[in-house]
Amino acid sequence: SDDDTDIEYVYLFAMEEYGPEPTYENIGEFWNRCINHHIWVANRSARDLMGKRYLPPLTGRRGLNPHWFQIDSQLVCEIWAVTAPGMIEYSAAKADWAAKVTNDHYGTHPTIWYNVMYSAAFFESNPERLCQIGYERLPKDSLFRRAIDDVRKWRVQHRDDWVAVRRKIKEKYFDRQDMPDDYFTSGVGAILNGAMGVLALLYGEGDFEKTLNMACMAGFDADNQAATLAGLIALAKGSKSIPRKYTHIIDDWSQPLNDFYRNRTRDDLPDGKLTDIAARTAKMGRDLVLLKNGWIEGSGPDAEMVINARAPFVAPLELRLFPMRLQKGVETTVRPEIVGRPRGEVFRLLLAGTLPPGLTVEFHRGAPCLTGVPTEIGEYRIQLIAVSESASCESTLPLFVDPANLALTAEQVIAAVTQPSGENRRDFNILRDGSARDWYDSSDDDNAPAEEFYGYRWLTTVEIGRLVFHAGKVSPEGGWFETLAVQYLDEQRQWVQAEQVSILPDITSPQYRRDDRIRFDIAFKPVRTTGIRIIGKPGGPARFTSISELEVYAK
Repeated sequence: SDDDTDIEYVYLFAMEEYGPEPTYENIGEFWNRCINHHIWVANRSARDLMGKRYLPPLTGRRGLNPHWFQIDSQLVCEIWAVTAPGMIEYSAAKADWAAKVTNDHYGTHPTIWYNVMYSAAFFESNPERLCQIGYERLPKDSLFRRAIDDVRKWRVQHRDDWVAVRRKIKEKYFDRQDMPDDYFTSGVGAILNGAMGVLALLYGEGDFEKTLNMACMAGFDADNQAATLAGLIALAKGSKSIPRKYTHIIDDWSQPLNDFYRNRTRDDLPDGKLTDIAARTAKMGRDLVLLKNGWIEGSGPDAEMVINARAPFVAPLELRLFPMRLQKGVETTVRPEIVGRPRGEVFRLLLAGTLPPGLTVEFHRGAPCLTGVPTEIGEYRIQLIAVSESASCESTLPLFVDPANLALTAEQVIAAVTQPSGENRRDFNILRDGSARDWYDSSDDDNAPAEEFYGYRWLTTVEIGRLVFHAGKVSPEGGWFETLAVQYLDEQRQWVQAEQVSILPDITSPQYRRDDRIRFDIAFKPVRTTGIRIIGKPGGPARFTSISELEVYAK
């Protein structure tokens, strides 16, 4: 098992327990139970948010999940489509819903494209037609829709020279040539890798092995495109389209891949037989078809399934509070959100419970919200009720008031490099703007210091025992710390080392040099001071570091 199959393996168990249309709360339950390691990027951030009691779709939301634009939802989309054969509109909407567990905005769009093609592949095998069917279900203003247009245009221009097309994709969607400032990407970016999937699908020309090879040769997060596209071609063309050398690696195997799925990555779930997993997935598909007004005609081997191809997907009705984690002493507005609201449905919202001291109920456009300045740290329980003419939903949701981020009260942000030369943000006040979206890096050509630091100074003494360091954007040239320590100003206003420092996850891990925006929790023996900083040796050939946020807490 790996992350191209094992999250869908979890989803299969969730569907069997809760039906073919589980709720976001059901999905969150299975993530918390089973998905605790062997996850990266947006998946990792989503799981971290679940550990803080967030539920989807907040776990994929821009502003909360710093990797909302990455590839993750593309890895785990197929199960929502193979259980909705020929149900194109349903698959498009369900893909967008499911993708928001980990992603948001255009980060979900390649997932929609893949999902629609999988659903269509039960009845369509031409790769160019599949590509177009997926394209037509994307939002009209979708950045990925434009990427598909680009790949198809470049294919016409360069004909058989797929390398030239691949170069054009890299230049625009990885190097960001002629792209707006608000376009985010990386080696595992959703749009970049989705575009490489378009290349592999079109140049693969419906041949299993050729498509697989093209996906691998395109590079970047190639295992995703290879796995997803190989599955698509096999579904469209049938299992006989798969060369035996890929299914019977050992000659003595009597069944493909020895009919065995070894689960080494997902907690509390067993190993499985591939034939059993396929049969169980097919049953979920049959259950969904029947749920959506399809039916079975006949019985036995001559039975036929009649599918309601126009069936819509209506997301389960759920309630959320946003934001749900507040800071003591910081003015805020908390708004209820209705997830899965049927189109055109008008709901009346009711709110009750013990409010955090400092917050009061006000009404905005007829809906209740909480406003004010919370004054007491703690967990509070808020009851939400949504009622319309045809539906209702009730939830009791947590609302947290956390200690204040002391960085917001600092008199000065300090950094070793104050005038970087790169194309990053120049204002290092973004270290405390509350968003991991932007980053500051210290690239300064040939003037890189031997050690770099970031921190704060206060006019009066504060007590500090914990920092949260959100790394910024890394590249092969640098962006990380090789070493990291915590220092504070003592009574003589000298920088001294903090004691009993622990950093989680391990900052020396090679993963830190590959992934953007990793969050590090740094604890140490509390100190009373007027200054704090993290300091260490910059990494990479270009010797620079990158940071998006540095939070400061008493404990």
